[in-house]
Amino acid sequence: MNNFKMTPAFQQVFFTVVCFTLLSGGTSLWLAAKNNLSPQQTRVFETCNTTWNMGIGAIFGLLGSKATELFQSAEDDEE
Repeated sequence: MNNFKMTPAFQQVFFTVVCFTLLSGGTSLWLAAKNNLSPQQTRVFETCNTTWNMGIGAIFGLLGSKATELFQSAEDDEE
């Protein structure tokens, strides 16, 4: 069958990235709902928006690396 397992290190990295991504995305949404932002709030919004975008990319990259391992183990099972 399939011997696919997530290591504790991968789980820790993945869930940390997910938490920071959700935190920054939520902060971006919260600040976007405000009418008038101070220059400092605008910088926080831009930073959180950038962090959100990088976090989404990291999540897909991490999942992509695991999908590659999953497909490789499936090919090994067939051989």
